[in-house]
Amino acid sequence: MKRIFLLIACWALAFCAQAQIQAYTTWPYQYPDFQKGKLILSNGQERIMPINIHLLKGDLHFIDDKGVIQMAPAGQFSAVQIGEDSFRRVNGYLMQITPGPDEKNFVAVRRTIDLTALNETGGAYGTSSTTASTRRITSIDMPGMVNTSHMEIMQNKENGQKVKIKEEYFVVIDGNAVKATKKEVTEAVGADKAAAFKQFLKKNKINWKDEQSLLKLFDFLAQ
Repeated sequence: MKRIFLLIACWALAFCAQAQIQAYTTWPYQYPDFQKGKLILSNGQERIMPINIHLLKGDLHFIDDKGVIQMAPAGQFSAVQIGEDSFRRVNGYLMQITPGPDEKNFVAVRRTIDLTALNETGGAYGTSSTTASTRRITSIDMPGMVNTSHMEIMQNKENGQKVKIKEEYFVVIDGNAVKATKKEVTEAVGADKAAAFKQFLKKNKINWKDEQSLLKLFDFLAQ
């Protein structure tokens, strides 16, 4: 029995490891390769093509029929679906969403490359402080990938430095994005409901960095 539990635990850890984003300065993407995904265009039409999320600015990249990486103009699509992952543009950024009670109420996560951590003088991801201090990375240094061969980028994807991913959580209330903190959401709820919201939080422990936990907020907002 113990062995079965051990195998399950190992499998779970392996699954979590696979789910983690493996991005590099030479591969600043959310997925390990371009995935066949669906774009919902602004006119309501749909397009299926190989796509990926560029994590520097949250742009959507796709591979054209010549095998070259291109960027999809932000104004031409309203939503993106990659496997089970859904994305929408929130506050000008392409964010991964967890659906709420309707189209105007949901949780959103913005994932970007943590340039500050990459540049910290204490040594970036295992490099010595001397190396880090003489090789600062900026957004200008990060390759844009557009108009570049997909195969060429894939062949060199792990030749750069591994990067950390910064996550920012938002609660979208009636179409307005609110940063997922107790202070920001309390202000968005309004002074007339502040006392009731305080009592709600006492009864419902909210993890402000967990999508499923943040969805509980809509139980209060629906009242």
